[in-house]
Amino acid sequence: MFVTNHVLAGAVIGATCRKRPGVAFALGVASHVAMDLTPHWGCDPADSGRFITVARRDGVLGLGAVGATVLLGVPPRTALISAIAGAALLDLNKPCEHFFGRSPFPAWVDRFHGAIQREVREFFTTELAAGALLALAAAAALAAQRRR
Repeated sequence: MFVTNHVLAGAVIGATCRKRPGVAFALGVASHVAMDLTPHWGCDPADSGRFITVARRDGVLGLGAVGATVLLGVPPRTALISAIAGAALLDLNKPCEHFFGRSPFPAWVDRFHGAIQREVREFFTTELAAGALLALAAAAALAAQRRR
């Protein structure tokens, strides 16, 4: 699953659980697990060049989504940031392995995270469509938060 999609799911959760940052963080982690359990795009492990190309773009887009969400969120933004952090947390292994040669997590966390992946190479457009729907849901949740 693209990290941007996890960030956007976290934005929906954070906007909904505005007064409970601990719950928002836990639900963010749970959303990550649920999303990874659903079939989603994954690159052929032998095609590391394509993975890096997509990961760079997704990382920049994900950081932009974090910035936009925090900017558009209503103070206090603690639950919003907590949910996004929880939703993206498990994917820290990928950039850490790429840049530092190791995951920041214990081996059992990486084994669990690897075991729940349901990657399908043909689901790239499905992944993009899911991102578009999550962006709309996040925008709606943030707009509803502003109206309150």
